[in-house]
Amino acid sequence: MPRKVTTIDYGDDVGDLFIRFKHAKTTHGEPTKDGKAIIHYDEKGEIAAIEILNITSI
Repeated sequence: MPRKVTTIDYGDDVGDLFIRFKHAKTTHGEPTKDGKAIIHYDEKGEIAAIEILNITSI
């Protein structure tokens, strides 16, 4: 897990929390097994961001 956070964004319209650890040109997202988050990976396969879905229900 990366140690530095570059951006945090909360979408209050949908309740999603987006935490970016690095700026990447392109990313691809993989949902977690429980479907409560999406892990975004950069071109090197390293974690670039985590998106927590519907955080208000946690």
